[in-house]
Amino acid sequence: MSAKSNPEPAASSGEISVAQLKHWDDWNSKYRQPDTIDAPSKRRMSEVLSALSQLKLRGAKILEIGCGTGWLSSRLTEFGAVTAVDLAVEVIRVAKEQIPQIDFRSGDIMEIDLPTNYFDVIVTLETFSHVSSQAKFIARMAELLNADGHLVLTTQNKFVFKRRSGVVQNPTYTRRWVTMRELKRLAVSKFSILRATSLEPDGHLGVLRVINSSKLNRLLGAMVGPENLRKWKESLGFGQTLFVVAVKR
Repeated sequence: MSAKSNPEPAASSGEISVAQLKHWDDWNSKYRQPDTIDAPSKRRMSEVLSALSQLKLRGAKILEIGCGTGWLSSRLTEFGAVTAVDLAVEVIRVAKEQIPQIDFRSGDIMEIDLPTNYFDVIVTLETFSHVSSQAKFIARMAELLNADGHLVLTTQNKFVFKRRSGVVQNPTYTRRWVTMRELKRLAVSKFSILRATSLEPDGHLGVLRVINSSKLNRLLGAMVGPENLRKWKESLGFGQTLFVVAVKR
């Protein structure tokens, strides 16, 4: 997300209130329609699809956690059969009608009835920061994956979001950002990390005021090229999104 982009996307949690369900229904209805997907979300989708291609998945059993309207789920069908779960109720009802080939489920991923040791890959975008227990969420995903299962996860980068202006807390739902170090520490008990990077440099407070200054970026971009500059900043962890590909231990 840029500083002017959408609020954060949907999540799973332990104890789900009516207000939380309504929040994610409303959020997905507003920000996860075909014409309202922002550029950073499209970048996350592109990276996920590229990662799945590199894993050479075909005919896979795929689980998406935090699927919203199914905007990504529909693309995941290129790699196999998709089960997609979200807390939202109304958007899942609509998604079932619009994309009947996907097994959409409305509910809490920590409690919903799904087969264990079953899925080949789990994809979850911007959900990790909204769960009530991140350690239990990691364990749940490992439980659902088969012995060689892969996890593709994105979440908000605490280092960047703490240095962004205009981010407002919403008491309706849980929000707990993590750094890459924290994410790895949580994941390592159940997963081996294959790839870890950040995406979409952002933030203009603190040290990021210098790193993302337009004057410096024009100078460095002229020297190394804008694309190489972006990749360099992402590799150093200055992207707003943490992106991890891992395999179950």
